[in-house]
Amino acid sequence: MKTKGWLIRGLAGCVGVLSGCGGEVMSKEVTEFDWYAVATAPRDYPMEVVNGTFFYKGQDYGLTIPSGGTLTQGWGKSASAYLIGPKFKPLPDRVGVTFYSYAENQFYRGEFALPYDKILGMFQQQLKTVPDDAYGEILLGIAPGGSVAVWLKGPHTKEVFFGQAERIEMSPEAGFKLPFTSKEQSDGYVERALAESVTPDQLVYIKQHGAPVGAWARFRNLYKWIPTYKDGKVATKREIPIEFLNGENFWIPAEFNEELANVPKPLPRRLKFRVQITTEESIFYVIDFEPFELMESFEKLGANGEKVYIEFDPQVPVERMKIRVYNEKESIELKKVHIE
Repeated sequence: MKTKGWLIRGLAGCVGVLSGCGGEVMSKEVTEFDWYAVATAPRDYPMEVVNGTFFYKGQDYGLTIPSGGTLTQGWGKSASAYLIGPKFKPLPDRVGVTFYSYAENQFYRGEFALPYDKILGMFQQQLKTVPDDAYGEILLGIAPGGSVAVWLKGPHTKEVFFGQAERIEMSPEAGFKLPFTSKEQSDGYVERALAESVTPDQLVYIKQHGAPVGAWARFRNLYKWIPTYKDGKVATKREIPIEFLNGENFWIPAEFNEELANVPKPLPRRLKFRVQITTEESIFYVIDFEPFELMESFEKLGANGEKVYIEFDPQVPVERMKIRVYNEKESIELKKVHIE
């Protein structure tokens, strides 16, 4: 069965280029694909989907988004998916969702039109170029303040939509589908769920500062940033994998040419690379930026379209690596980076 599924995908991607006996070209494009609906949320700010649907193009029904349970896996990260419905199905042209933010004790609801033509084109292109590694998930991201994002996930993750849901009044009984008998009981449920989903330090932070409403829109801002390596200690591979603040995930060159340096890009959240320290020794680095430290540095140094450099100074042991961001006028050393 696995072989047959691969053949179906491979043949489907070639439909537009096959010719018949008379030399006629078949132009029919594939519009149904094997994909799943997934919900995702920030790691430190638990969320829950009450109900949601990716509506098939032109229809008032579609694929149900997984609901219930606390979401904490990380912005743009996959969680569980409902393996329901037909294997091959239409793509969505809109999404509707009701959800809850534990850090705010607030329900939200929104229905949004999705860029169907863009989504279809991305699915078709990936299917034609890499049929055995096509997009397989459509991710719905929900965050405090009502931020809503949609990504396509396959060999890489790409954002296709970002929007804003509205606050709504909804009873805890209806939202959580639990028979609470008092406000104290529902408040206790929320407190326990929040405490079980975050670290003790994060719980204290939320109680003192609340949720950073608006942060997920700021994470989408693009900057002309360039990786550089002190003392010529450049990454040994030509490309490196990067997870970005906006939830995207793809590979970029370890060194930028002038054209790529001038292209605005989302900021990195995590990256990995190996550096040749000596002729006999190389070290593998995994670097996690603190999102707000990095974002605020770029908001200061690159707000007017300036090129901003991220300089890596590889050291041994790896924890001693120093990282700074700078433009032509100013430099900021990052203090909260986690390196392993």
